[in-house]
Amino acid sequence: MLTEKRTTTEDWRLGFQSLETEIGDGVELAVEGTLPSDLEGTLFRVGPARHDVYGERYPHWFDGDGMVHALRLSGGRAEYRNRFVATDKKREEDTAGRRLYGAFGARPAGGPLARLRHVLPKSAANTNVVFHGGKLLALWEAGRPWRVDPVTLETIGEDDMSGTMGSRQAISAHPKLDRATGEMWNFGVDYGPSTHVSLYRTTAEGVTTREAKLRIDFGAMIHDFALTPTRAVLIVAPIGLPRIPLGLMTGQKSYGDSLRWMPSRGTAVVTYDRRTGEVRRYDADAFMMFHTVNAFDDGDDVVVDLCAYGDAGVMRFFTEVMAGRGYRLPAPPRPSRLTLRPDGTVSRSQLSETILEFPRVAGRSLCQDHRRIYGVSQAEDDFFLSTPVAVDPESGKTWSAPMERGQYAGEVVPVTKTGATSDDEVWLLTLVLDAPAGRSELRVLDGEGLEAGPVATIPLPHVVPFGFHGNWVRSSQLPS
Repeated sequence: MLTEKRTTTEDWRLGFQSLETEIGDGVELAVEGTLPSDLEGTLFRVGPARHDVYGERYPHWFDGDGMVHALRLSGGRAEYRNRFVATDKKREEDTAGRRLYGAFGARPAGGPLARLRHVLPKSAANTNVVFHGGKLLALWEAGRPWRVDPVTLETIGEDDMSGTMGSRQAISAHPKLDRATGEMWNFGVDYGPSTHVSLYRTTAEGVTTREAKLRIDFGAMIHDFALTPTRAVLIVAPIGLPRIPLGLMTGQKSYGDSLRWMPSRGTAVVTYDRRTGEVRRYDADAFMMFHTVNAFDDGDDVVVDLCAYGDAGVMRFFTEVMAGRGYRLPAPPRPSRLTLRPDGTVSRSQLSETILEFPRVAGRSLCQDHRRIYGVSQAEDDFFLSTPVAVDPESGKTWSAPMERGQYAGEVVPVTKTGATSDDEVWLLTLVLDAPAGRSELRVLDGEGLEAGPVATIPLPHVVPFGFHGNWVRSSQLPS
């Protein structure tokens, strides 16, 4: 059932307006409060910024052209710049002066012949931005990454990951870092007469190899995965394409419109042993998932924390908000734990009653047992994520940052404090839309005192459209 929120025009809808303004040269921003002295680096964020393509509105939050935002913090000062990722898709549509290609929720534009010409999607580079092996990569999940200059944000070009990826292969927007080895692992789904998932390993120096190619028994939508010191873990929720997606193949339907929720399949969990190459499958009751929290080995068990939905109702949410309508999820996401045992059984338990999405853990606990989960929750009388929270996975206790009505926080990025020995010794960086003030701002929160509010707030030059993911890169890792 749709729930229309009573609000003014200056509300969450501001976060779904297009932003065309690019600030190529860094501009210094005012800092309200005091930036911690150990915040020396750059917060990179990415998200769809062009929701309206030459007068045509995209129907889905995932569709718009990606824009990278860089907030450089140093010596208590802040500098900002932003640029679109100059993908082939964006360049061709700018030249044509109209939309051409399909996207997650939009079929290709034009008549039947035009749709066939553009039936293969091209990357919008709008989902995540990561720095590894000396490269800053803007990621989508149905194509190759796009490399961006980490200082100027100028687009360098598409990256073939050391020659491992052909022009039609894809890599996900959710790579995982193994702190112990310095390796970055990722996966890509290859659709066709049969569906395969390729696993990729990138060394600390930036050299990528394809480690495995696993067959999946249907055309599943897989957005994220998990990594432990010994396993790569795929969670295959029962949502995917029909056996022959004729509408998608002919350009009559978008990828999103072609997806089907098939709960009778249950949710499959597939593990790949990083040492031996052994593949195992575990079967669980049906649940929907976009994001994993983290994963670790607990003796012979494999533990995966994630944000679980009761069904696929969230898929409707993405189109309703783009149309300017509020939609309350019937089965919102909550932090849950999967335990995979050597005897082939799997159990799922809920870690907290807190609604939670965009989960993160402290960098020191990647691939290890974690003591805090950071993410964004929502008020009981609202439908949209708004509040930064920290959850104790052992007790379920939750700490929340103070937020006023009309303020909406994005993904919370943890930055480990100098000399930290616990998971709550982090600075938390989040972009917030302050709708009543008509502005976006960066807020810096203290993981040891989340409820005290921000230690620093940095107003941005314009409203930043709601994005998805980003990462902090220390100054020592970046060129001058």
